[in-house]
Amino acid sequence: MSGASTSVFSKPVVIVGGGVTGLITAHLLSEAGVKVVVIEKLDKVGGLARSFRYHDDQFVFDCGPHRFDTNNPNVKSYLERILDEPGTFFPRKSEVYFKGKYYSWPIKPQNLVQLPPELAGRAFVDLAVNGYKEYGEDNFQNYILRQYGPTLYKHFFEGYSIKFLGIHPNETHSDWAKVGINRAIIDDNAQMQNLYQLLKSTLLQFNKKSQHFLYPQGGMQDAWASISRRVIANGGRIITGHGAEMTGGNGKVVSVKAGEEEFEPSTVVWTAPITLACKQLEVQVPDLRYLGLLLYNVMVKEEAPRDYQWCYYGARDLLINRVSTPKYFSPKTAPPGTSGYCCEVTCMKGDARWQHGERLTDWVIDDLVSVGLLKNRRNVIDVKLERLPNSYPIYHQSYPGQLDIARSGLSRFSNLHLAGRTGLFWYNNMDHSMENAFQLTKRLLRESGRAEADETALATGQLAG
Repeated sequence: MSGASTSVFSKPVVIVGGGVTGLITAHLLSEAGVKVVVIEKLDKVGGLARSFRYHDDQFVFDCGPHRFDTNNPNVKSYLERILDEPGTFFPRKSEVYFKGKYYSWPIKPQNLVQLPPELAGRAFVDLAVNGYKEYGEDNFQNYILRQYGPTLYKHFFEGYSIKFLGIHPNETHSDWAKVGINRAIIDDNAQMQNLYQLLKSTLLQFNKKSQHFLYPQGGMQDAWASISRRVIANGGRIITGHGAEMTGGNGKVVSVKAGEEEFEPSTVVWTAPITLACKQLEVQVPDLRYLGLLLYNVMVKEEAPRDYQWCYYGARDLLINRVSTPKYFSPKTAPPGTSGYCCEVTCMKGDARWQHGERLTDWVIDDLVSVGLLKNRRNVIDVKLERLPNSYPIYHQSYPGQLDIARSGLSRFSNLHLAGRTGLFWYNNMDHSMENAFQLTKRLLRESGRAEADETALATGQLAG
């Protein structure tokens, strides 16, 4: 194993947060001979992509739907190295529930005839006349009106956005629409940034092969456990059950504490909330907020009637926002004759939903019956509630300026690097977090004076030890 420059990495690289970006950065740096310390406040790693196991590990749930996009060659190469067992390779099947019916998502041609004729007709009229209309400032509402027209805005976007974020679309930045729609689609060949693209992508679905994904057979935690073992085998440390406390001085982060231990870092990779970094380093704390999630992991003695991996539920009278079915990622996540449903409900940490989420369990079960996923309430085996703070950055209309305040203040610390969804305040998918780790590691090793050959290998996650 070739070592990194001792002048740059004579002290450990401290990585705050053991989620996707933090773990993979730790792994790649440790392969390069860099001493790494990962500090994770939870009792296990994986962050927003970790798994939950119940009933003697018979039922496995993730934090909502997670899977690897192997169309990305960097991700594919990395997974081939780190997965201990072959994963399941499956075609994507996702849906949206609208006015009592299920539609494929992205929309397929056969779904067009399912739409109420009046709704479909008005949407196509919007396509013809919307170019002649002018809309005001660039918020979520006006972005969607400009791109899709008032019919689809009113019926598909407005209610779901209010339900999900808890703020009105005229208070939401247009970036939420720009990235959110395509984050949900996850298909570079099916972009839907306006009504014309929606129509084009829909028509292109004829005879189109489904996109395929890779999933660890026993849940996403299998991947993070494999990476963790490699970090430790390379001499790195992973500390769980402790939050990190940074102290700054003379333009650097001079110490990071985890419980009773204190580290003097060469570099700090921060993947925890950017607002917490500002608070700890005593710079102006911006008005940036993160959405929380309640996960109701429902175990039932029934076969799932719909074989989607996940589905969006936008109706305002339903509590659930999205439901994923783990057995359609891997059959090993539920015993034969049973199913699991991961039901997502958004909230804010500390609000009434967050504090009293158990009281909403019956409502969630009622929703599953209402949308046809559960035949008989008596077939519910168990429901486990998991609370996830800081799940999504909230793109309020003022967020760009507030994010600039945070970045400007933290830029004074030369050895601090922000990364990951919460550290960058970045609405991304798991594969983007992996790419973030690849590129960050490449940059850190370049700054240490490593050879170009190693940089090239890192770009594909194949740095040789």
